[in-house]
Amino acid sequence: MENRRIIFMGTPKIASVVLKTMLENDIHVGLVVTQPDKKKGRKQQLVYSEVKEVALEYDIPVFQPVKIKSDYQTILDFAPDLIVTCAYGQIVPKEVLNLPRYGCVNLHGSLLPKYRGGAPIQRAIWNGDTVSGMSLMKMAPKMDAGPVLAQKEIEILPTDNSTTLFDKMGVCASELLLSHFEEICSGHAVYVEQDESQVVFSPVLSKEEEHIDLNQDDEHILNQIRAFANAPGAYVLLKGKKFKILKASYLNEQNEFGLLVKIGKNKLGIGLHLGTLVIETCQMEGKPVMDCASFFNGQGRNLVGNIVE
Repeated sequence: MENRRIIFMGTPKIASVVLKTMLENDIHVGLVVTQPDKKKGRKQQLVYSEVKEVALEYDIPVFQPVKIKSDYQTILDFAPDLIVTCAYGQIVPKEVLNLPRYGCVNLHGSLLPKYRGGAPIQRAIWNGDTVSGMSLMKMAPKMDAGPVLAQKEIEILPTDNSTTLFDKMGVCASELLLSHFEEICSGHAVYVEQDESQVVFSPVLSKEEEHIDLNQDDEHILNQIRAFANAPGAYVLLKGKKFKILKASYLNEQNEFGLLVKIGKNKLGIGLHLGTLVIETCQMEGKPVMDCASFFNGQGRNLVGNIVE
């Protein structure tokens, strides 16, 4: 394969799948750009991004600017022919966008122009969409507004949550890039401008949105739980503590609205407007994740009858 100078920019697992696929298919990446290491856990240990882990595995130099808007000289010095990005996490400055002769291409987890922004996968699930997909686009200074080269659809199954859909998206993004890689590098790729009248935005999920508002319609609550699972998890408040619901089902049977009730032999549910939210997997604040039956047989039994906030 022609010796091209390629930079890959990305941070989370979905991006690491794309990077690894490129490397396994003999696409040489000379520099990886990813977010700075983060401190996690009680011991505040530095943790690498999934993309950095792959880069180190393949002995690829890594650049981790805190603010790429002002710190991009390393990229200019590398003089790339092509930059590929996927879920990098910062706005790339125009000085970088204008640099490569084959341009900067981005893999975005939606069928643009729908769901521009930082949480397209989660928003699609929360909104109850049954179809999503991946877009391969040319990057532009305005977020996710560049012209699109190709798209590939993905079915969102009722059993999908954001974790499973991210996994599907990683595979989809890899396949989409591979199928159009030589076209991009030939300089003959045809990009189509997005229809601005059809734009839908998908801002990054906020901490406040993790809290389940029981005043939503029943289906929207189920979708919210799917959208936030398996992390960070959507929650209600029980006796002032966060009670995360990571997996749930629906019982078409009414119980008192907002009350934690016993379902069957050893399960718990929450009364909604038209039916009951049946809890399958949960996590009380400060406790491990467990199936609902195990939780009920522990402290959950004593919480039946409490108002859920």
